[in-house]
Order: sequence, then structure tokens, then C-alpha cells
Amino acid sequence: MVVDANSNLSKGDSPYNDHETCCDGNKGWIGIDGHWYDIEKFIPHHPGGDIIREFVGRDASAVFHAFHKQSVLKYRSPCAKMNVNVNPTEQAFAKLREHFEQAGYFETDYYWYLKKVLVLVGILFTSVTLVIKFECMLFRYLGAVALAAFWQQSGFFMHDFEHNQVTRNRHMDRNFGTFFATFCFGVSGDWWRSDHFTHHAVTNYVCHERNFYDPQQREIIWAQNEKLFPFFTSALERFCIKLQHISFLPVCIVIGRIGIMIDSMKDERKPSQLIAFALHLAWVGTLLSFLPTPKEMLIFYLLASFLQGILHIQLLISHYSKEFHYLNDTSVTDNWYRSQVVSNIDIITPWWLDWFHGGLNFHLVHHLYPRMPRHNFRKATDHVRRVCREQNLHYDSCGWFEAVSRTVKNLRVMATHFKLDPR
Repeated sequence: MVVDANSNLSKGDSPYNDHETCCDGNKGWIGIDGHWYDIEKFIPHHPGGDIIREFVGRDASAVFHAFHKQSVLKYRSPCAKMNVNVNPTEQAFAKLREHFEQAGYFETDYYWYLKKVLVLVGILFTSVTLVIKFECMLFRYLGAVALAAFWQQSGFFMHDFEHNQVTRNRHMDRNFGTFFATFCFGVSGDWWRSDHFTHHAVTNYVCHERNFYDPQQREIIWAQNEKLFPFFTSALERFCIKLQHISFLPVCIVIGRIGIMIDSMKDERKPSQLIAFALHLAWVGTLLSFLPTPKEMLIFYLLASFLQGILHIQLLISHYSKEFHYLNDTSVTDNWYRSQVVSNIDIITPWWLDWFHGGLNFHLVHHLYPRMPRHNFRKATDHVRRVCREQNLHYDSCGWFEAVSRTVKNLRVMATHFKLDPR
């Protein structure tokens, strides 16, 4: 909810003393559960990054509870009361969050994760064995398939740990995140985490005046919504957008892996990430060295990269054909839960394919409650679907191929609109 920090002070009812001094002129106030908190000095140290600035002067209760436990506030004293407009949708999803908390949906099943880790080790062992023990190139290329599966599943582990869903210890989870992301997967975990947290907080949002956009919904060669058009100014970018419906699938598959590796590491300066990435290149290079010729090394690596590129498709189809929002549109920002519902598509799959999607086929429940571990997504989605129905919100879901088709069709429509755009 966008509010005026000064006009919403209930000074007469406030139990707080000297709140004007406490809040330092209201420069860095954020609203949570009917109270204002002064976070001006905390902003540079926020573990989730600068995205917290987007909620200064607003009621951030929904997004706060999505990412934090209530105990985060135990060392902070509120500065003043605030007037809160009761929103039935916000209340319904907040009540559902409380139900999930009480029913243990946010608790980690370590036995489940142990089994997943053992499967991941088995996949890598299979890849290494097929490369080292067999001379037939057919078996070795099957090793490339196994390597692609290892990268894909490592990417899902990166997602779990960087969301602090596993050990619940922020530093430990980030270290494991670096291991699975940068060392195993080959993508900077810190880079991904920063962009991904912004993506969760302001999914499909843009602000032209500040050149701001959801960083995981903006690529230099695709414009999946009219609100993104003003960000594309060069002749090359505009040319690529006109062909985006043709290039989408080939680009994801052919250069998706190489592109994200370059994007994540080109500006990386943290020693931990640089060392982990160097070790990633070392172990992959060692594996390739067992192949007899440079040509076979190249074919092996490209085959694994192309197959892993499917991961990029399945992550994009959950948002690319959905609504985009202006950051200053209060009809959207007043209801964070609603903005998540209208920005996500769930992919309908049988339970035995959840491994392929890393649980992110249940994308809406993950966006609404990102602290929840993925082994609870399927059963939690039934409750989310019910609340959507009760609040008259469209719960969008379809099959994988239909979601891909919708994405490509939307890109074609946007390409046509872009050609007609007078800019």
C-alpha cells in the first residue's frame, strides 16, 4: 500500500514517545503490521539487497512476511502507528500463511533433501563413468545427457539454498548455494540471488522514470510486454525484438547456458565466487580431457549445454505471457498478493515429473510463500487454488507445451506491436 508517512501517523493514539526524533524525519520508514519502523540506517546492510528501498513509505507487511519470520523484528521497536486499509485478499493469503506455519509447511524435510543429494551424486557418477569407462562415443554422449541433468538439478539446489529454505541458517545456506550454483552449475550464486530476490519482490514491475525493471524479466533481445518497449533503444535490440518469437526457443537452448554463465561472471569480483567458478571450469575441463579429440570434447559439451538449456525455457514460461505492472500503480502495489497471482502460471504435471521442474511447476505458491521448501509445494497449491477461487482471482495453470505455446504467441504479438510502435 503506497502511503504518506506523515499523514498516516496516529499521534494521538501512539504509545511511543519522541517518535519524530526516533524516526529521523521519516526518511526511511517502512510499514509492517500496522506500525512504522525506521530502517534508514539498516538499508545498506539489508541481506536481501537494495530492493528494500522500493517499500519505504509503504505498508510492506505482505512482502515482509513472505521473506522473513516474525522474529526478525524482535530487536526493532516501532516508531509510530499507521492507518491500514483492510484488504480481504491480503487478509486471506495472510491467514493461509499462518495456517502453513502452524501445519509445518515451512519446515525442512532433511531426509527428502538427503535422497535428492544422493540422486544428484549418482547422476554425476553416471556421467563420469560413461566418459571414463567406455570407448564407444554413444555411451560417452549419454554421459553428456547425465551431465546436463546434473547441471539442471544443481540449479534447483542453488534455488533452494539461496532462498534459505534448507538449513535456515543464512550464512550456511549461502555457502551451500555457492557450492551448488558456482561450483556445480557454473553460475555465480551471489549474482543470481541478488537478481532473484528483486524478481520475487517486484515480479513483472517496471518504472520508466527510474529505468527500473524486474531484472529477471528483461533480456536485451526480447520484449514480452509493451511496458518494456521504452527500454530498447539500439537498432540491434529493436531488430532482435522483431524476430523474438522465432529466436526464443533456439536462443534458450543453444546459448542459454553460455549466456547466463557470462552474465553472472562478467562483473563478479567476490573471491569466493571467482574461486568456485575456477574450480567449476577445472572439474568440467578434467572430465572433457578423457575424451579422445577436441571435436568430441566440443560435441560433448555442446550436447550437455543444449539439453540443460531446456531449464531456461521452463523458468521463463511461468511469467513471460503474464501481466506487467508500473511500480507507481497503486491499484497493483496496494495488493502484493494479487500482483503475484496475476504474474504467474503454474505448469500442470503428474507428481513423478516434479523432479524435472524442481518443484517450480508450482510457481505461484513459491512466489506467494518463498520460504516454503519445494517438497511441500504440491499439497500447498491446493490451498492456494482454494483461496484464489474464494477471492475471485484467476488461478492460471496449463500444461508445459501449452505454456511454451502461449509464450511464443505472446512474443509474436509483442513483436508485431513493436513494429508499429512510432518510437
